[in-house]
Amino acid sequence: MALKYPKNPRFNKLQMRSPDYATWQEGCAHDPSLLEWEGRYYVYSTDTFGAPAGYQIRVSDDLMHWEYAGSAFALEGAAPFYKKGEGKGKYGNLQAAFDWCVTNQKEVGYGICTRTDGTMSFWAPHCVRGTDGKFWLYFCLTGYFGGSKSCIGLAKSENPLGPFVCEGLIVQSPAGWRTPNAIDPQVLFAEEKMWLVYGSYGLGLYLLELDPATGLRKDGRNYAQFASGKATFAEYYGVHLASGSIEGGVLHYEKDVPVLENGKWTTKSYYYLMCSFGSLSSAYNMRCARSEYPEGPYTDVNGNPVVCSTDIGTGNKMLGSFRWEGDPVDYFCPGHNDMFTTKSGLRLISYHCRTNYFIEKHLSRSNNFHYLYLGQYAFNSDGWPVMNPNRYAGEELQDVTDEELLNITAGKFETVLFQQGVDTQAAKRVILHKDGTLDGAYKGSWKMYGTHYISVEMQGDTFLGIVLPAWIDHQNAAGLTVTAMGRRSGMALIMNSTNQI
Repeated sequence: MALKYPKNPRFNKLQMRSPDYATWQEGCAHDPSLLEWEGRYYVYSTDTFGAPAGYQIRVSDDLMHWEYAGSAFALEGAAPFYKKGEGKGKYGNLQAAFDWCVTNQKEVGYGICTRTDGTMSFWAPHCVRGTDGKFWLYFCLTGYFGGSKSCIGLAKSENPLGPFVCEGLIVQSPAGWRTPNAIDPQVLFAEEKMWLVYGSYGLGLYLLELDPATGLRKDGRNYAQFASGKATFAEYYGVHLASGSIEGGVLHYEKDVPVLENGKWTTKSYYYLMCSFGSLSSAYNMRCARSEYPEGPYTDVNGNPVVCSTDIGTGNKMLGSFRWEGDPVDYFCPGHNDMFTTKSGLRLISYHCRTNYFIEKHLSRSNNFHYLYLGQYAFNSDGWPVMNPNRYAGEELQDVTDEELLNITAGKFETVLFQQGVDTQAAKRVILHKDGTLDGAYKGSWKMYGTHYISVEMQGDTFLGIVLPAWIDHQNAAGLTVTAMGRRSGMALIMNSTNQI
């Protein structure tokens, strides 16, 4: 059967910032998380660039074209909202979150945060369908950028577009960076339990068990108990999952992943932890580790625990900054992702990504402009996720043979090999030959096996991955892409065919 390739998706143009946020489409989407409901898809993202405060919401019918749909709380701004004391009305107990993040509030034993410039803001959200049929929005509020005076709470709504009403706070962090930073919530329902992963730079990522009936803490503990010594650090803040300069944690459970062991296929079930490492403006990249248990330990391909004390760390590097040959833009600082499976079984990673165009042309104004990207992911024969570096365009994971690969591509690919400690990678040309050799910028060998699996030997490493059709945006054509993970290095290898379909 002939391969099915995606048709031209005619993506929305990646527009620059406009005062009219209703026209933003994929623009200004930071820290995106996905929700599916009644045939439509919703993305919730962090406040940026002047839209009404309280989380931007975008809607799509096809996962390719997105439209701005409003804000979950639709506030004029976090600080003005707090000063007016409006949190006790239609938004439920949201005022408790604002009260906690007041910047001149002293915490005994943890110092005092003296910033009073009104920079209180909402950060990364996550919205899921709850067991009560409502939409559960996990929100976080922080006193100011770079501070640890933060909190995570739960708000609910009958409608994915809101309005959302705060049900209560789940975890709070004082000033002084002596506890986990209570931001970046992501929740998971798995094996009849519910989990919250959260945290950021400093002490890293933590895990709390939630009550699936309410969406709140299963243990019922609160910050007052911790502050008074009635709850220990571990009891209140939960299980420590990962250390260091890490943020944007997401936990995903995958049952019965096909794995090739000693020449025989079997299945295994894993919890996958993804997170983002590095500077938001220069070195941001996406990492992955896994465990058989939700509480960990989470390790990479070499069995190392996830830790990042600088921009260099452990964890499989799934995507970093890179540039295709002849492409007018870089794919810069991808990160803070969600792992999502649609009801039809399509696996997607949503993330934000910058472009060099904005950095070069508008650096004097800002370098924080982000776009919404979605990429399909699958698992290699070691059971590790590998992702299509091209934007999702309706492509399907399907059987691919080596004959088809060579007939369609003539073996010609542009290749990006990520490296530890290197922020940006440029594509290089390679050719895959019929005899199984590989040459060009790199030399080695390759082979295909199973339904769509591929192994590439080069640079002293074995990269295991998949081959799948893709829409290659900068070529304005369909083609084949290879995405693989190094068994030794834990670094991703991505390849796009250069022959157009």
